[in-house]
Amino acid sequence: MEKWLKITYTKVLCILSFTVIVLLLAGLVYSTEFSEKNPSGTKPKFSAYKVSGSPVILVDDPTARDPTWEELMQFLEEDDTDRILYQLDSFNCIDFAERLHNNAESRGIRAAYVSVSFQDRQNGHAINAFETADKGLVFIDCTGAENPLGELDSNDKVAYIVPDREYGSVSIYYTDTPDYEFYEMRKGKRLKGFFKSIGTVKDTRIFWGM
Repeated sequence: MEKWLKITYTKVLCILSFTVIVLLLAGLVYSTEFSEKNPSGTKPKFSAYKVSGSPVILVDDPTARDPTWEELMQFLEEDDTDRILYQLDSFNCIDFAERLHNNAESRGIRAAYVSVSFQDRQNGHAINAFETADKGLVFIDCTGAENPLGELDSNDKVAYIVPDREYGSVSIYYTDTPDYEFYEMRKGKRLKGFFKSIGTVKDTRIFWGM
């Protein structure tokens, strides 16, 4: 009887250990799954708050589609989110990302909210992402400046993001590619449209279809 109990106890321990491992692996897959475009239609857990204390509300259009690069650029040129003044205590990058996401979806363009963390700074950054039909994943940073823009100026930027490398951003008027190699190859040539890096990327989380 005692031997049987020991065998049963061992089996129970093995089953419990296996269950825990499976659950942990499922959790890892769940977290990683939403760092890329998620075709399954399931939704990640999402929670973000603006400096005002109110939650970020992402409004999606179920009929929205992935744009081409040209369609995305045209939308950004027409959208005025980047012209809003940046105000640390009332309208910061989170507000910009929320607004651009909702504006894009209202135009039938599928958009994502993106959270970026850095290795060399405590505060993260919020931007957007679009899966273009012809050039793949494109990160867009429309965070405005603290001073008003001139009539022909723009704060719409293509963001260049690779883990463990500096966060790059180039005006949409001075690039035609989302490839990081473009940024890295030309960043030191003092060309127009290049913005100062805000840190070294640690991690990026992309939230599609809230």
